[in-house]
Amino acid sequence: MNTRTLSLMTAASIAFATATFAGDTGTITYQVVTRLDGMPLATALSPGAAAQRDGAIRENILSVSERILTPGNPMLKYSKVQPVGVEGFGVWQLASDEGGAEHEQTAPNPLTYLTSGIASNLYTSLQRAVEVMGLSVGDMRVEVEVFYRYDAPFTPDWAGFTDKVVANILIDSDEPAEKLARLKEMALRGWVAGEGVGNETKIDVALAVNGSHWDDRHAVSGAIPDPVSRDNGAMLSRKTPLPTPESLELGEDLSMEGFMGSSEVIEFSVVALVDSADDSDHPYLQRINARALQQGYTGWELLADDSYGDGRTDVAPTSLDYLTAGTSLCLMSQLTAVPMALQLNIADFRVEHLFSYRQDGFMTAGMAGFTDDVQTRVVVNSVEPQEVLEQFFRISLSACFAGEAFDNETPIETALYVNGARID
Repeated sequence: MNTRTLSLMTAASIAFATATFAGDTGTITYQVVTRLDGMPLATALSPGAAAQRDGAIRENILSVSERILTPGNPMLKYSKVQPVGVEGFGVWQLASDEGGAEHEQTAPNPLTYLTSGIASNLYTSLQRAVEVMGLSVGDMRVEVEVFYRYDAPFTPDWAGFTDKVVANILIDSDEPAEKLARLKEMALRGWVAGEGVGNETKIDVALAVNGSHWDDRHAVSGAIPDPVSRDNGAMLSRKTPLPTPESLELGEDLSMEGFMGSSEVIEFSVVALVDSADDSDHPYLQRINARALQQGYTGWELLADDSYGDGRTDVAPTSLDYLTAGTSLCLMSQLTAVPMALQLNIADFRVEHLFSYRQDGFMTAGMAGFTDDVQTRVVVNSVEPQEVLEQFFRISLSACFAGEAFDNETPIETALYVNGARID
């Protein structure tokens, strides 16, 4: 990981920020998932569209994340996400919240979005492989569980890890077993998210200190009063019961009692189940049922739309939108928790990400997915000394499960189930 510090400090910027936070900015009501008119506005990145190449899908997805200020819940936040310079993709805003012993989350937590993106993107690759091979397949489902771990939380050695991904494909079909085995291989090879998580990804990281933009781009007061999100008649989010996978045995919820005071190893998982939304007009519209196995964390149903290139308005965020935003929101959680643990004066902060994804051999037997590189910017408004901010920056990066998943090779276990029986 290439880590740098960008010095953007001006005396005027601190004065602007102080004046802004002293005033009444009003309270904004957020949906969990919202379509926006304007693209995300980065302050420390200069995002550009991916160079296109025949036979490939290439996209640079930008996410910009900010806090939502509300009394008693410092973990509320949102991410605005969109592929840069690509027609037919909406700008989506995803709100996020953590749960806990004292309250149930009001929006999916970052790792629910991240795990949903991993699972949904595999389902997309599976759909494409079925189409390329011309197979007769009935119901299809992807079941994914991702295992996360904190070491020495709330200490200077705080570190977060993504230990393992378990990804199972479930199919009803009378096709020969050898064809379905090839189907699995093709789907896994084309799995963009799986390649990014399963291998080391080039990551360029920088800390941007202060700057002159905090007067009009900053955290504001807000709330998420309703778990149900709607857009153009589609229900994009709602709370659901605990997912019930067929191929995974889920453990007990992690107790959140005393979580903030713990310095022990903390382990938990997030599960995401994906199947078709059964929309004949939108065959790549998917239904995701996901939940973090933690006390105070509810199940969520989300929609993802991976219908590329058909010239219509997208119904929901793409699988890679969820993956990108989930990574940004995960880092936002660490940037919130670390100052509380270290007693730092951080007036405001945001996270900006640019992920470069591609799938070569699109809709061919040789399709292959890649996450080429990631640019990460942590933008901070603070009067703390530079060395203190760099420690805050370093520990927050180290604690981020999502960043570690891309920065290192994460073990991935896969299995194929046909008509209820495991065949590999």
